[in-house]
Amino acid sequence: MKHNEYEYLLNKIYYKGILKNQGINSDMYQRMQNEYSNLDGQSPVKGQLDGDYAFRKSFLVVRNYVQQAIKDGMKSLQFTMQAADINKLTYMVDMLNRNFFDKQSLDQIITTANSVFNQYNLKN
Repeated sequence: MKHNEYEYLLNKIYYKGILKNQGINSDMYQRMQNEYSNLDGQSPVKGQLDGDYAFRKSFLVVRNYVQQAIKDGMKSLQFTMQAADINKLTYMVDMLNRNFFDKQSLDQIITTANSVFNQYNLKN
């Protein structure tokens, strides 16, 4: 997935000025992507543990921002969202609460959240 989807989700939910002040941008996702790519190229030696740790650390940051963005988006639209969309987003928040480090699953959650929020006019 492109880092643009991650940044698009956060920009859809939050004011762009707030994001820039806190350093929340596509660079965070890109860092996670680079560390994920580095996992495949390394052999299982001492450095592998360090690479795995770096990926998990950056993954947690991205995962937490995605989870908070979905929660805040639901809060903003709680009176206008359809029940099916609320259930879908609630399920995604619950999935993000679990201890997983699967980048493909996170990418799917980001894509699905974007498609749900695109149905509603969020004013940021």
